[in-house]
Parts: sequence; C-alpha cells; structure tokens
Amino acid sequence: MKRFLIAAVVAASSLFAGAAYAGPYILAGTDADDHGFANGSGNQDGWFFMQRALENLAGSVTNGNKVVTILGSTLAAATAANSAFNLSSLAGAGGWTVNTVTTADFATFFGGGGTLANRGILMMDSGGNIGGGVSGANFVPFASAINNFVGGGGGLFSQANGYQWLSALLPELTVTSASATGLTLTPAGQSAFPGLNNGDLSAGPWHSYFNNVGAIPVLATGLTANTPRAVIIGSSTGSITNPGTVPEPTGLALVAVALVAAGFASKRKRA
Repeated sequence: MKRFLIAAVVAASSLFAGAAYAGPYILAGTDADDHGFANGSGNQDGWFFMQRALENLAGSVTNGNKVVTILGSTLAAATAANSAFNLSSLAGAGGWTVNTVTTADFATFFGGGGTLANRGILMMDSGGNIGGGVSGANFVPFASAINNFVGGGGGLFSQANGYQWLSALLPELTVTSASATGLTLTPAGQSAFPGLNNGDLSAGPWHSYFNNVGAIPVLATGLTANTPRAVIIGSSTGSITNPGTVPEPTGLALVAVALVAAGFASKRKRA
C-alpha cells in the first residue's frame, strides 16, 4: 500500500510539474546599481539590495530554470549586476548561472525562439541613471513577452529605467519621476530582504515611484512633499498585469489527482 501511494504521488507530481505557475517580480524606483560597491565583506549598500532581490526572486521562480539574464547592461551597470549575482547565494552551490543579452539581440531573445523560455530571472538596470544602462523604452516592443515570462513562472528585477514598458502593460499603474533620498522598508520588505536595512537603500537618491499599485505589495516607501510614495513594489505570484494570482490546476493535473484516488480505492478493495 505505501509503495503504491508513493508511486502514485510521484506520478501526479510529474503531471503538476508540467503546468504553468506564475512567477515573482520586484520593481524599484531606485538606481541602486549606481550607489553600491563590493569589498571583502561582500556587496554593500545598493548592490546588497540587488543581491537580496535576486535571492528573494530565486526562491519563487517556478519555471524550473536557473539562469539569470542581464538585459543589455554594459560598463558600470553590468559590473553592479554581475556583482549582485556573483556574491549571492545563487552562484556556486546555488546552481544558478548568469549571462547577458545585448540590446542588439533583444528581438531574437524575446521573439519566441525558445531562448527566453530557458531563463529563470530577467534583470533590468536603472537606465540613464547609470553608465551603461538601458532605457525602458527599449523594452516596450517586448512588454507582452516579459509579462508572459513572469506569468509562466519566471522572475523579473527592474530599477528606474523610465518604465515605459510597464506603462505599456498597465497604463493605470503610473510611474512618477522624482529625485529624493531616504527609503523605509515596509514589514513586507523586511521579510523579503533579510539583513537589508534602510541605510543600504538610502546610500543615494531614488528616482521614481509608483501610483495606483492595486494588489501589488509595497516593499519600501520614500517621501516627496511629506507624502509616502511606493518606491519598491513586488509580488511573489501572478503576472505583472494580474498580480497575486496562481493559475487553477490544469485538467491534466486534476486527472492525476483522480488517478491517485482511484488507485487508492482499488488497492483498498483488493486488500
């Protein structure tokens, strides 16, 4: 009986694994890549935030892939992104790898040729706020592909690149440019980024905040005109356009559950 149940559960689990599960994302109005560094103790300040963001996302990626892809970053932006990964728990024993897709290769990468489907986390820099950054306008033609990638279980980390691609997906979720200092982690942010403190996020100015975030949790806030603003937001499930949701079990998965139940009943009858 016990051996049968174990085999049945394994079979059912393999069918569930074929279903698409929604992924995580973190959207920040920061340019933490421009306000950090690494030393013998590891990543510091903004780069430590980036590291914690990747570590948080990795735990909720459900598409089975362990590749972080840096989207177009060069020069200082690439240095920050690679340091965030290389000194994180993902590298080495974590089993993850990292690569970079150039802006010239975006159309091929996002074009449905299978390359995007093999990635676990996409990483965008802070655009014009750092040397070698990529403007958010470059991602507008691929906004739907990015949303589908997250909806299919992949992760996304983005900073203040203008967010034109986000506006293309969610016109109601507006992004306001700003230049202010000081960020405060919310309880949700403290849970999402263990060991990170407000000082790490406040090593330099931040550059945009989000309005009308709806169901998307706010992870850190900043002040403009003495008003709290949502500067870092993120969700561990759903797509960008449908945050906080996980698809219902597919018909195939329901069949798997039925098979387990039927097998169990048959075993009891013969016993």
